[in-house]
Amino acid sequence: MRTQPGRAVFCAMSLLVAPACSPRGAHAPLIRPAIPAAPARSSVLWAEPFDLLSPERWREVEVRGTTQYEAVTVDGRACVRARSEDGASILLSALDFDPDTFEWLTWSWRVDELVEGEALQEQQGSDAAARLYVYFASGGLPWQKRNLDYVWSAHLPVGTVLDSAFTPLSKIVVVESGRSALGRWRTVQRNLEEDYEKAFGEDAPNVVAIGLMTDTDSTGGRALAYFDDLQISRKPVPFEHPADPGAARR
Repeated sequence: MRTQPGRAVFCAMSLLVAPACSPRGAHAPLIRPAIPAAPARSSVLWAEPFDLLSPERWREVEVRGTTQYEAVTVDGRACVRARSEDGASILLSALDFDPDTFEWLTWSWRVDELVEGEALQEQQGSDAAARLYVYFASGGLPWQKRNLDYVWSAHLPVGTVLDSAFTPLSKIVVVESGRSALGRWRTVQRNLEEDYEKAFGEDAPNVVAIGLMTDTDSTGGRALAYFDDLQISRKPVPFEHPADPGAARR
């Protein structure tokens, strides 16, 4: 039997304020946001180079089974490898910032193995090789937080926006698609304020968390991806790896 999505999200979001669940690999509760105050003139508010996977910043929460997250070196760069086989867990980091001020989110990722049978519109196929979640302070209970779910899809066209198969509070935004870039690093830059307004029709409230996930619990398959170089900034920032032929900015 598959885990009910509401319960999984409840545990994940509860951990942003208290140790209500007991996730794998957790060493300390995320009682306060793991984010330092930015200097007044600083463009970059928060950066994660993934030279290590710090338990002080990241909390792993099981959804159904687990995804294996590990700090590794690939292509000469430090990153996090996410390997999933018939399971899913999410890496969460608590934050607290206004996306009207710090509106740009940048990251790099690489997918080596897509999810066979992916069908994001349906509960039984709602897996993706690589996802980056942004959660907003949208009121309600912990599992009722609105979020943007940026996805590398196996086949949906880039630019597709649709409701999660589990809840309209989660909007899937396809920012990479298909097999043509498998095994290559891609860099993505998104404007959080604009994406939230287009998805939900109103101004964005504060961001409260970011999550990374590779999941195969719905399809029972497997997937392999890597994540690197997350940044939150006031302005668009130069890509860290300008040789990346797949750099995409919006």
